Amino acid sequence: MKMTFDRTFLIRAVAIVVILLFAMMLFFIGKQHTVLLDNKTITVNGEEITALKMVEVQVNKLPSLEFYPRDRDKVDVVRQTHTITVSYTDAGWNEISITRKFKLPLMEEMSIISIPALVANPDAPQDVWLEMYELPAYAVQASPEDEVIVTDDLAGLISL
Repeated sequence: MKMTFDRTFLIRAVAIVVILLFAMMLFFIGKQHTVLLDNKTITVNGEEITALKMVEVQVNKLPSLEFYPRDRDKVDVVRQTHTITVSYTDAGWNEISITRKFKLPLMEEMSIISIPALVANPDAPQDVWLEMYELPAYAVQASPEDEVIVTDDLAGLISL
């Protein structure tokens, strides 16, 4: 079979490349991430950072969320680059607002942001206050091999 590089072949090749580029663009734009916002006491580099009494957090242009100590909530965001705004009142009754941009890794489904770590050092790199969330692994013990498993309720009476 002889392959000719005529005008039809060129148009089809360009159409395939455009469709692939469009699909890649839609993948990057439409990738959804879950961001957990956490206001719990945390230890960073051996230093304990206490939770804030009351704090308002807004991610992108989503409605702001209010947090008290030991609160955790989630927001679902699309794309990789986001803005977080943290507003709180300090001990001297001064209203403080911190705004930071952060970028989520592409293939990471769920991330957690520690609000106290962000407030304690707003200029720190994002890996100090943003980390990948891993689901807790529950310890389940397998039954021993030599354990007798009774599948019939009456079978236990017959062995007596």
